[in-house]
Amino acid sequence: MSRSSPQFLLTLPPQVRPSVLQDNNQRSEDDLTQKLIDIIKTNAHLQGLIGKGAKKGTIDEWTLLLQFHVATLVDNDLPGVGQSAQRSGRPLKSLTQRLGTKEGRIRNNLQGKRVEFSARSVITPDPNISVEELGVPLKVAMNLTFPERVTGFNIDRLYALVQNGPDKYPGAKSIVRTAGRTISLKHVNTKTIQLFEGDVVNRHMLDGDPVLFNRQPSLHRMSMMCHRVRVLPYSTFRLNVSVTKPYNAD
Repeated sequence: MSRSSPQFLLTLPPQVRPSVLQDNNQRSEDDLTQKLIDIIKTNAHLQGLIGKGAKKGTIDEWTLLLQFHVATLVDNDLPGVGQSAQRSGRPLKSLTQRLGTKEGRIRNNLQGKRVEFSARSVITPDPNISVEELGVPLKVAMNLTFPERVTGFNIDRLYALVQNGPDKYPGAKSIVRTAGRTISLKHVNTKTIQLFEGDVVNRHMLDGDPVLFNRQPSLHRMSMMCHRVRVLPYSTFRLNVSVTKPYNAD
């Protein structure tokens, strides 16, 4: 038991607990900094009492107070222990409160992900499209690209898309040469561009392209299914009403 408690209290760097400058040009310290100040002051006072040979009851009282500050630094929501709060009565935000919950460091910052080649919008019903089709807004179709390799069979079709460029639908946004060089079509004269077999054209999304469609919460495997694109005007994804049940979108 003599080795069960740390001799030194590890502290977080100021970048994790930055000061906040208020409207009146006064600096407000972070909750963790306030708690560390309480620990340092209590510990210094306790050392002074021990050095002066204070009574055991007084030393025990300040020892319990020091334990309280250390415990609430780690978790300010312990059962049977009062919460540490500011003068306004607001409970201090401890380490555990910063790590847990959906807005915490782990779920909100570390597990949150952003991916390429995806789009997000509202679903609206459309009985005029097939059950395997997904109505995709024109704006999304012009932003998301599909890498299609140039062959002898599609070179003329892809060349026409390259001539349209990125701002005219159907068009293309870039070309990747076989050597690995990428050519953006946004600021070049597309009339001077030549295509060769083996090049990859990052073209706009076209009717019939397969895509994965997902609606959260993803409760089972049918929450994410493959559809074929049908480019439509306006700004919502369109689904046939018969397909909404697996997505719980009815």
